[in-house]
Amino acid sequence: MPKLKPFIAQALFACLVIVPTLAQADRIVVFGATGNLGNKIVREALDRGHEVVGVSRNPENFAYTEENFIGRAGNPTSAESVKEVTLGADVVINAVGGRVVTSVEETAIYQSAHAITEALGDLGDLGPYLLVIAGGSTMAQTREELFANMPAGHTEGSTGRALYLGHWAAYETYLASNLNWTVVTPPFRFIGWREGTGTDVRTGNYRTSTEGRVFDEDGNNSLTASDLAVAVIDFAEKREPLKVKIALGY
Repeated sequence: MPKLKPFIAQALFACLVIVPTLAQADRIVVFGATGNLGNKIVREALDRGHEVVGVSRNPENFAYTEENFIGRAGNPTSAESVKEVTLGADVVINAVGGRVVTSVEETAIYQSAHAITEALGDLGDLGPYLLVIAGGSTMAQTREELFANMPAGHTEGSTGRALYLGHWAAYETYLASNLNWTVVTPPFRFIGWREGTGTDVRTGNYRTSTEGRVFDEDGNNSLTASDLAVAVIDFAEKREPLKVKIALGY
């Protein structure tokens, strides 16, 4: 068999090395997909070409027409439901909203943390990458710091206190698990995530910190909701950072 001429061999090698690879986050399951922030995360993932499974108790309410969107009925606070809707997922995003409750145990973020770790915990490194949207207060370094900086009015039995502690308890639940997780926290000034919070603009720019909140040179801690969604899907595609809580801002 004749030897290949050098330029032919080089061309064949080039063809081999430039074959594109698929993004790691190919199938993304989003809990809280009908929420204000969940909607933006779904939109960012769809626009990047990922297959998105939006989970809702009422999936018929989804208005997405993209072929890469699937609406599923599910409950993020039920381990059985979580196991069912996340089958085959590369990434799971927990963006559940708050509830008007007065105890940590009743908060959706706490209940969903337990359901997700129960459903996926046995998979370990073979399981999906988990991204959790938590409150900004979760960036406290200790529970004592969380209490020390709790706003006035967040007294025992208040809904605000339950939510603060619910996010922290959820973080501790993931910390004790063997899941591949990342907890993402928004800034103090979270622009455009709901009516009355300003105009949401997608710039694609953000900064991160695992040590505390991110402030700009003027001392502002802010970010738009769409830019938080950009960061979340960036993390999903890279499958990193791992097992840390990370603050966003610009």
